[in-house]
Amino acid sequence: MEPRHLTLAARKLLTGATALCALLGTALASSDSLRDVEDSNALVMTAEIALQRDDCGRAAANYTVAAQRLADARLAERATGVALDCGQFQAAERAAARWRQLTPTDPAPLRAAMRANLGLYKIDDARSAFEGWISNGGGLAPARRGQRGHDAKGGEHNSAAGSSGAGGAAADDNIAEQMSQVALESGVSATLAMVRGAQVARLQSGRAQLALADLAFDGWNYREALQYGQRALSAGAERAPTQLLLARAHAGLGEADLAVAAAGAARSAAPKEQSFAAADVLIVLGREREARMALESLRDSAALRPQAERRLGLLAFDRGDYGEAQNVFSALLKDPESSGIAVYYLAAIAERRGEVANALRGYQMLSGTGLEAAARNRAATLLYKEGQRSDALALLQAKDDAPPATRLEAEIAQAQLLANGGEGNQALARIDDVLARFPGHPDVLYQKAVLLEKAGRTDAAIAQLEMLYRDRPQDSAISNALGFILADHNRDLSRAQRLINSALKSEPDNPAILDSLGWLQYRRGMLQAALPLLERAFRLDQDGDIGAHWGEVLWALGDKAKARETWNRALMIDPDNALVKAAQQRAGVPSLSLQGTGTSI
Repeated sequence: MEPRHLTLAARKLLTGATALCALLGTALASSDSLRDVEDSNALVMTAEIALQRDDCGRAAANYTVAAQRLADARLAERATGVALDCGQFQAAERAAARWRQLTPTDPAPLRAAMRANLGLYKIDDARSAFEGWISNGGGLAPARRGQRGHDAKGGEHNSAAGSSGAGGAAADDNIAEQMSQVALESGVSATLAMVRGAQVARLQSGRAQLALADLAFDGWNYREALQYGQRALSAGAERAPTQLLLARAHAGLGEADLAVAAAGAARSAAPKEQSFAAADVLIVLGREREARMALESLRDSAALRPQAERRLGLLAFDRGDYGEAQNVFSALLKDPESSGIAVYYLAAIAERRGEVANALRGYQMLSGTGLEAAARNRAATLLYKEGQRSDALALLQAKDDAPPATRLEAEIAQAQLLANGGEGNQALARIDDVLARFPGHPDVLYQKAVLLEKAGRTDAAIAQLEMLYRDRPQDSAISNALGFILADHNRDLSRAQRLINSALKSEPDNPAILDSLGWLQYRRGMLQAALPLLERAFRLDQDGDIGAHWGEVLWALGDKAKARETWNRALMIDPDNALVKAAQQRAGVPSLSLQGTGTSI
């Protein structure tokens, strides 16, 4: 990738860097040598230039060295932020330690250290930093002057945040929000592993326990979610959302009676807010006919009609009834709160029917909305399939002033597009270029393993995953990926099972891991053991790859009608899935043909 010329945004950043250098020269001349100041100024300037050239590794390294040389907390804070934004977690760990050294009473460096350790999957160190952050006042809800307990930016910290009353409630709310933010920044799995066993009194409140229940649910551990949810109720958490979470967890476990009962309790506690609790749980349980009846009853209410229609439209889309889905979403175009999702699914229906121009027009209409990223990815895939390779890649290109994480996501998306189109070598070349600028970034290293395997370079993919596993043995995603690739290629099946079981211990309800275990059993010839694992995985996540595997096991067991149905359902969800099409070809089953009339958006 060619280095970008310095844009206006770059010049603004350099202006800020120059100001920081000037401040360093003024404030530090008395305590640091002039040579150190001059060298650090040069490092800061080159770091900012490196950032504009997407050279995150050099930017983080230069900032971290400058922070070590000078006793300036602002510089150490900036170094930490740059390293975290760039996914340079070892540099972030060093910079955060320096920041903490310079400001020992400030909780912010401890939070940064926690993020760095989570990025490195050093869970014990992250937990220690988390406990230190909380004990030093981190995560307290700020309050407006004269209004203790209200969560408002710019106010003073509420020193009585752990007490009862409004102040305590605000603190409870804020720690719950903080945990959600950490999970967003560092991933649910690592965050959940960190808070398990954390010695933090404020985590015992009802709101915090409910936040932990949400975290466990999102982390594919439904039993743990139930435990936290029950504790949340005992600690006085709001009843309706807690019961709804319990209902969802029971449904994920297939405990239908308990799920329906909890959904009823949620609606009883808040009839208006939880009107859809029962219908949503029935959808998770796979009881679509009952869910549709409940939704059709709810749409008789004018206030609830758009929400009911959205759900009915999604159900129709998922079962491949594109005529019904089109009618529902076309009507929803008139509802301001539903128009975005209506446009997206009308475009998706057009795409499935081969109406490329209509699909592209619909996806383009979603620019500037919350669905822009998803629409852009679909549009890029369409353009690429139509032979418009350059336009497809350009559509995925991030803006020049986008933050490093956004630019990284865009480059990974471009590499995935090329790989899915059969350009494996070009995709790997792009990933290697990204790694040169984001050295050691775990997401990029993982993506390289995926692309190596897709390109047929199995040994290299396994070696890449082995390297990641050595550095991150507690990372269930890495353990599962390594276990699956070994199983898929009939390599060391005993070790594959140990790896997959280890991952499943952390995330026992993760459909990707259940799929891996089911596929391993299939490879071992244990078809009856594989069947319920794959069936449950597909119920939890109707993913094309899982559907391909489940269909193969059904076919091998002689249930050919169910296998055809499963493959067709998987193609309705993921029309381009190569695994499903390959399985159908091996079985001599014709691929699903989608029919329909013109789609108007």
